[in-house]
Amino acid sequence: MKRLNSPIQLNKFFVMVVVFSMIFKAANSQENNSLTVIYLDAIASQMYSEADQIAKQRIELAIRDYGLNSHESANAMIDLAIAQLGLEDFESSITNYETAINIIERVENQLDKRLINPLKGLAEAQLKINRADQAEITFNRALHISHVNDGPHNLEQMESLNSLADLYIDSNENKKAADIEKRIYYLQSRNVDPDSLEMIPALETLANSQRKSNQFERERRTWRKVIKIIQNHKGKDSLDLLNPLTELGRSYLYIDFAAMSYDDPPVASKGDSFLRKAIQISENNPGATWMQQVETKINLADFYVLSDRATRSYAVYREVWDQLSEDDLKLQYRAASLEEPVIIEKINPPTYFDETSKADEKNLPENYREAYVSFNFDVSKRGLAKNINRASFNPDGLDAMYKIIGNQLRYLVYRPIFRDREPVIANNVSYEHRFFYKQRISESPKNSNES
Repeated sequence: MKRLNSPIQLNKFFVMVVVFSMIFKAANSQENNSLTVIYLDAIASQMYSEADQIAKQRIELAIRDYGLNSHESANAMIDLAIAQLGLEDFESSITNYETAINIIERVENQLDKRLINPLKGLAEAQLKINRADQAEITFNRALHISHVNDGPHNLEQMESLNSLADLYIDSNENKKAADIEKRIYYLQSRNVDPDSLEMIPALETLANSQRKSNQFERERRTWRKVIKIIQNHKGKDSLDLLNPLTELGRSYLYIDFAAMSYDDPPVASKGDSFLRKAIQISENNPGATWMQQVETKINLADFYVLSDRATRSYAVYREVWDQLSEDDLKLQYRAASLEEPVIIEKINPPTYFDETSKADEKNLPENYREAYVSFNFDVSKRGLAKNINRASFNPDGLDAMYKIIGNQLRYLVYRPIFRDREPVIANNVSYEHRFFYKQRISESPKNSNES
């Protein structure tokens, strides 16, 4: 074999190596870019199986060209986790999110800003398997990293804060949800003119927080401020008034105990006028859609049901029935809104259960296992669950928890079911609740009736 001895020969050799290396990397980069475009198109089209396969190809390329411990490999892992989340393969999605997080930590550090998005994705996947306890820790870690990198007042943390607030709402922890929403309010309202339209998102967040904190009089004042701002900027017939008027009306379903000492204490019937005002705006504004007109009426009828005036609601529901009987699209909306069970006052049974029948979501032991129970019942013409029976459950031996859930079903409120414009009793309506129970150390899958 001929040796390369002279400096000129060596230089030419190294130049050729560099050129071929650049050509090879360019080809690989072009292939990876093409796969990325196809992957994004598949995700946008909700073709998650295709996205899953493409993401796996990208992982192979990334590991081959850059090694496992690289941002390219971490990004490809994140893409695979996103596709698996769409496929509802939550365990695999969690595994790949965790792998991507570990790679970024090795390449950078545990506070690197690139950790925020995979942490948010991981938390969403954890929520899908009903592990709110793990998701809470993950969201808080994403928030901590956001604060370290961009300061405590950055707006990029808003998505994580909203997700954390939703988590607390679903876990029936209204105090924690309200505290998070107060933080969102202060972030939204910084450097904003208090009388401008830009202030409205912050005020809406504040009103939601006040409702969760049982500060109903303050909530009503906040919604009135939102309405005043919209009226001043957009007029008294603006369609933007529909939501705040509806929420102000609904707030009268809740009464402060302190308000009972007023000379003119707030009562549910005082909310009627705001809901009727929303109907009037939707009917008189030429820009209103038929759906907005229908929804304002349904909101009033639901309000009557929730304030124990179901009989009064029937006339409004009949108006809606007639309005939705004109064409196929409206008939579909009618079927979903008035001919099927629709919950208008939900319940929040405990997510965790131990042997003392108490929820304990702090420092959860690893021996919690998943359980479920379902009930069948009838829904009366007033929207209430009647003749409640436990239909199925797994495992046996959690009668105390099953009783807690069964008792809560009495507070569940449905919109009355209609047939041919008339309210009817809905038979054999089902309700399922999944939760976690504390497994005894000696318990095995066999004697817990789990497959």
